[in-house]
Amino acid sequence: MSQSICRKRNSGGTAHQLAKMREELVSIVEKERVLRERSASREVYRYLLDAHRVAAWANAHEEVLDIPPIEEGEGNQLAV
Repeated sequence: MSQSICRKRNSGGTAHQLAKMREELVSIVEKERVLRERSASREVYRYLLDAHRVAAWANAHEEVLDIPPIEEGEGNQLAV
């Protein structure tokens, strides 16, 4: 009889431990999901930022530097 009562107590404690472990696992999985989403968001942000920089550099190169196109025969001449 005492063994039966002891087993019931242990199974109740075990069930409680398992429930607690499940909650922790759910929490860990949720944290991992959030971190993956943030990482993906950062990757997209970096990609867009790089694309913006490339586009800005192409425009800045033409507008700010204002380099005239090289005409035929002028390619290897030094300025006098």
